[in-house]
Order: sequence, then C-alpha cells, then structure tokens
Amino acid sequence: MAKPVDVGVDTRLRPRTIKASRFKALLQLAITLVFVAVAALVVWVDPVGLIGLVGWLMLLFFGLAAALPILLLVRRRSLELDADGFTLRGGSIRFPRKVLWRDIEPLFVYRLPERGGKMIGYRFLPAARKELGLERAADGLEVDEAMLDEWTRSPEKMVEDLNAYRRWALGTA
Repeated sequence: MAKPVDVGVDTRLRPRTIKASRFKALLQLAITLVFVAVAALVVWVDPVGLIGLVGWLMLLFFGLAAALPILLLVRRRSLELDADGFTLRGGSIRFPRKVLWRDIEPLFVYRLPERGGKMIGYRFLPAARKELGLERAADGLEVDEAMLDEWTRSPEKMVEDLNAYRRWALGTA
C-alpha cells in the first residue's frame, strides 16, 4: 500500500520559533562586567574624591547596564513566525505585539549611523502606518521599527529567511 501524500500543505509555513543567541548575551554581559570591574577599581583607588565620584557614576551606569544581558539570559528572546506575521517575545519585552506580514514592506538590514552596527528593520505600508498612528511620527525615517542583532544568524541571513517566509505567507493568503 502506498503512503498517503499530503497535497497542498507547504511545510515551510509551519509556525517557527527562532531563539536569540545565548553566546551574544554572554558576550555582552562579559563586556559590561569588565566596565563594572574598572569602575570598582576607580572607586577603590579614590572612594571620596572627584575621580571616585566618576567611578561611582560608572559603577551605577554599568551595573544597571549589566541587567539587560542577564535578563536576556533568563528570559531568552524569541521570534515566532506564523502565516499571519511575527511576534517578538522575551527579554525586556513585557507585552509582545504581533506584526502582520500584510502590514509591512519587505524587511531589510538597517545600518546604524557612525558604524553603530546592524539591525533588522522594517517599514509599515501606508495604510497600516495610518491605522497605527505612525504616519507623522516615522515620516522621513529609514525604518519604522527594528530588531536588534541578537540572533544566531547574521542580520543578512535573518532578513533573507524572514522575507522568504513572508513571501510564502502572503502567497498562501
């Protein structure tokens, strides 16, 4: 007896979850902790002088900055894809919001000014921008929203995969 063939089901459109890179969060934490250690050393050398004050401010700033990578390790960020759109969860995101494929233009690599790195950017279509109240707020900007480069794959590869998924999803709608 022949095996039944599942006709009409595109397996590429099954819901997918992409997890953020633990390595990148650990690297970010390590770098931040180096700055915390330097600040602690400055405070240790001059706890009450002007240099000590700068050290205390550095310690406060980088101590708070260390909270984000710790949060990203505890609540690992994820990008959930389905036929309707994508949802970003975890990390510092308290209330995930779904972005519909039909509301956005193709995603692209957004380069931050002054060698600031790369992000995954997207712009809403004019009708969706009006519905979301973004028609004036983001007018003239290159990007309406962006995702940090925190994934296991490069931003270029992520954009390629997300746009392919978006094309398949819109083609089946």
